[in-house]
Amino acid sequence: MALNQNYYELSFESFELEKVSGHKSPKQLRLLKSQTIPSEIESECNNKNISPFILLTECSKSLLLNYPIGTKFKLKAKLTDKENEGLFLYSYFGWKPLEIIPPAP
Repeated sequence: MALNQNYYELSFESFELEKVSGHKSPKQLRLLKSQTIPSEIESECNNKNISPFILLTECSKSLLLNYPIGTKFKLKAKLTDKENEGLFLYSYFGWKPLEIIPPAP
């Protein structure tokens, strides 16, 4: 059973994985470290002994395909684990980003 967590407005940045093993795309999203993580997410990550800042994000593929590496997004997202297969952040693919900030030139 997946985690029962709330959705939060969180900031992410696109980056390229060093090793693509098991992922469809080398381009992924991760949390920006310059933000406060909600205690609900922080507590669950602490229980699993993992940093929320290394978790990958499941989201609309258009965010990965249509924007360059380094683009920042504010998304409504939650922590989940899809039947105990490991923690990740999830933003419903039909939701538009709350904010998009292009990478610095």
